[in-house]
Amino acid sequence: MENRSHALFAGFFTIALLCATIIAGIWINRDTTELVEYEIVTSSPVSGLNPQATVRYRGLAVGRVSYVGFDPAVTGQILIRIGIAPNTPVTPSTFATLSSQGVTGIAFVQLDDDGSKSGQLRAFARIPLHPSMIETLEQRGNRLLANAELLTARMSELLAPANQQLMMGTFAKTAELTQHWSQVAETLTPTLQQLPMLTEKTVSTLDSVQKLADDTRQTSNQITQLVGHLQTTAAPLNQALSSVERLSDTIGQETLPRINTLSNQATISVRTLNRTLEQVNSQPQSLLFGKAAPAPGPGELGFVAPIGHQP
Repeated sequence: MENRSHALFAGFFTIALLCATIIAGIWINRDTTELVEYEIVTSSPVSGLNPQATVRYRGLAVGRVSYVGFDPAVTGQILIRIGIAPNTPVTPSTFATLSSQGVTGIAFVQLDDDGSKSGQLRAFARIPLHPSMIETLEQRGNRLLANAELLTARMSELLAPANQQLMMGTFAKTAELTQHWSQVAETLTPTLQQLPMLTEKTVSTLDSVQKLADDTRQTSNQITQLVGHLQTTAAPLNQALSSVERLSDTIGQETLPRINTLSNQATISVRTLNRTLEQVNSQPQSLLFGKAAPAPGPGELGFVAPIGHQP
């Protein structure tokens, strides 16, 4: 009986020591930090998120989730209360996302800030919950599946019997066109074979044209030089012509009138001399006695009629 009582006291002592150890561990590890509470509202699923889940700010643990439930103010909206350390830089531009931890899949709240606003957010304010990466991938996957279904339906319409016949006809026309072009290529083969010879002739012709252009350029340069030389030589010639013109004007205006006057005077002198000579020849005595008086005319005193004319 005594052994049983000792065993019972030993059991009680062990249980009491275990409870004391647990209470001491809880007392030592308790968090005495006063947390600032905020609220997160969302209409998206929050699978895997439980109270006491960790709250992280850009990867650092800053608090825990205190409540997860429905929002009594809005039907169907989920309300999440979190408590975070007072020194956490929560601003009006801070937002929350849900992330999963490791392989276990335990969800936690991830806080981040885009830096568009500054200042500390007041307590019990509501922080928006943005879609997580998994939710975004799920939404995009749904859109991709919808697009794939639409593409499958259009492919089914494209492969309908009527469209298949149309495509087969198109392929047949394409084959005929390809054969026609093959014949055209065979027809053009002799012409293509003559292209090198034609190219050589073209090059030779171009060389001849180039040589002719060079000769023409040289001739043009020589003509330009000759014109320049003629322009240089024409200056003295123009001066000589101007002198000749001035001399001609002087002769025409002064010398010729004088020569005409002298010629007229000489003519008059010659005529006078001729008359004088004729008078001397007919009456030489006039040189000594002067000019004889003219014979009286009919009816004048001393008129003698010529023989044979007497009445």
